Amino acid sequence: MADQSKARKFGAPVWLVTFADLMALLFALFVLLLSFSDVDSDSFRRNAGPIAEAFNQKQPIIIKPVQIAPPSKLKIPPQPTTPQPKVASNQDSYLRTVARNRLVNMVKSTISADLTKNRLELVVEANKIIMRFPAHSAFRAGDANLSASIIPTMDRIADILARTEGKISVTGHTDNSPISTAQFRSNWDLSTARAVSVVHRLLRHRGMVANRVSATGRADTQPITDNDSRESRQRNRRVEIVVEIPMR
Repeated sequence: MADQSKARKFGAPVWLVTFADLMALLFALFVLLLSFSDVDSDSFRRNAGPIAEAFNQKQPIIIKPVQIAPPSKLKIPPQPTTPQPKVASNQDSYLRTVARNRLVNMVKSTISADLTKNRLELVVEANKIIMRFPAHSAFRAGDANLSASIIPTMDRIADILARTEGKISVTGHTDNSPISTAQFRSNWDLSTARAVSVVHRLLRHRGMVANRVSATGRADTQPITDNDSRESRQRNRRVEIVVEIPMR
């Protein structure tokens, strides 16, 4: 007995054995935790089942993480864009009005005598002016050649238009009385030929650019009054020079 007591006195304490066992178990636990620290690793899948069974737990469900592409590789469909209507600013409208009034004043001062004698009618609209020639003042009946009396007026108008800007459209109109001659098959031929005669006269001016001018015949499709009297038919027979004021 004395020898055994002496051996215990000089050996390791009894509690140290228990402590060493506890440290060994903790070390093993940390090694396991480290081995499946990646939840998607093979070691976790191998060990998760047995560990759950040891603790009487259900088998874990392993969800594979979804790979999300970086923002640079994400394909975002283009969003439809609604075109915005172009709205003229107050300044543009003002400049257009100024240009229109300037042209109107030039026409009035240049051909005031023709306006007074009703050989020409001037119509002013929002963005254009219309110089309307009654057919009887510009052409002989059934003819598309300009009358000699209207040529000086056309030349003065050409001089004004050559010093301004904007598209110029010349349109011929007739009444609803049919025509069929060797020269003109219908009112379409007659109205178009009269518009072309006016264009040719305007283009004789050196400053007139051809791509500004166009000629059109409308026959009797656009009357300005009913064709129920001689006076109204005479009014519908006309040639119009329309000047469109451009945007500034």
